[in-house]
Amino acid sequence: MLTLFALGLFGCGGESSEATVTGANTASGALGVLAPDVLGTTWQVRMAVAATRAPFEGREGWTGWFGGRRVAPLEAFRAEKDALAQARAHTEFAAAYRQAATLAAHASVQVYGVDAQATDPVETSYLVGVSGAVLNDAKWRAKLGASSASKVATLAAQDKVWAGWASSGASWPADAPANTGPGIPPAELASGLPDAGSLPHYALPEQGGPLLVDAGDPGTLWALSRWHEARARAAAPESAAVVDALLDPWRVPAETKSASVVPDIVPDPFLFMSTSTNRGDLAFLADLARTGVGAVAGHAKDSPFAAIAQFCTQAPAAGGAPVLAVDCVLDESAALGRAIEDGMKAANNGVEEGFHRAFADFARVGALRAADRVAVAMGDMDTAGRLRINALDRTVGPTTDPVFLASVAAWDAGNRNSVRAEEIVHGLLPELPGLDAARIPLDALHVRLSRNAAPGRPMH
Repeated sequence: MLTLFALGLFGCGGESSEATVTGANTASGALGVLAPDVLGTTWQVRMAVAATRAPFEGREGWTGWFGGRRVAPLEAFRAEKDALAQARAHTEFAAAYRQAATLAAHASVQVYGVDAQATDPVETSYLVGVSGAVLNDAKWRAKLGASSASKVATLAAQDKVWAGWASSGASWPADAPANTGPGIPPAELASGLPDAGSLPHYALPEQGGPLLVDAGDPGTLWALSRWHEARARAAAPESAAVVDALLDPWRVPAETKSASVVPDIVPDPFLFMSTSTNRGDLAFLADLARTGVGAVAGHAKDSPFAAIAQFCTQAPAAGGAPVLAVDCVLDESAALGRAIEDGMKAANNGVEEGFHRAFADFARVGALRAADRVAVAMGDMDTAGRLRINALDRTVGPTTDPVFLASVAAWDAGNRNSVRAEEIVHGLLPELPGLDAARIPLDALHVRLSRNAAPGRPMH
């Protein structure tokens, strides 16, 4: 396996440097739309320069990151007192736990809302209500308050607080109810990270039977996300706008996006080994989440991902809406990867290195993930799903990251696909402490779907 000891990593902390790559983006297609030398601003091409990456050679934290780990790298960044790297790690944890909260909310709504059974504990109304709050779904959020008289004291107390928040008309984030619930222990674990506390959070009595139903509180995962977000901001307060830009595409449906402006220079630790190739991609994805498809044209000159989305947008048929051509996106993402590999070789005095392909894969996968988001912004969920599956199929090796995988699991849970979601969550458990809180409702969804499946009919 390729390791970062063979790579030589980028510089520790400060501002981005650029490598001039003459002719790196003169190809036809989407890359021809980009302003001159945008590919030279990508972290991949800049880190091909030995002097730029030398201070990061063999760093334990980034070596672990390259291997798909997250807990151990954060511990290493702390030991090294690398504030920017800590901020990046905490931000990604915050994004992943937001997706985990969305996952738990979707699963809880599907089990105890859509597929509610007469024997379900009456307290499941609280689980559905919190989930409705996370998902910004007024129908399910209206369940809050129905369990305030429950004999399950901790749940009853939580229900009262959440119901008070809902009736007050306060906007999200709902910090008070989320942070007063189970799941955030008073002391950090040995790893320095909190988990979801003692699970299950609640043992709820079935109606008309002696059985107890295990339940996990979706609000706990929201609280874990906010815990990491606070530490990201504390580690690098001067980079608050970058933290916002990284979080905005991954916020829960109930959240309002930030209005932060991405700085002209983004510190390398926020971009390195991410699926944003440069500052333009980062700003594009944030603006896409904030303002919609208009961000495509606004960033087509400075973001390779926006250029691909613009190039691959097909004119609408009569009475229809513009759509992304999936085959075009696949071709252009591959072309972007090749162009970045060529740019890395050129920046390295014509010498090709073994890590060039691995670094370029971040761009290939990132372009597909970005196009998926563009399709969602267009309201074309079918195309978005096709692009997401293509991105998932290509998310292997160093490009594997908990944030994207958790988002796929959340999407699956909302579409009642418990099988793949369970596989994803199982693989993420070592890197997201407390993710078991989402696994509880997901397991319940899996069991309920299995019981309700017609005999002999495969379950998807």
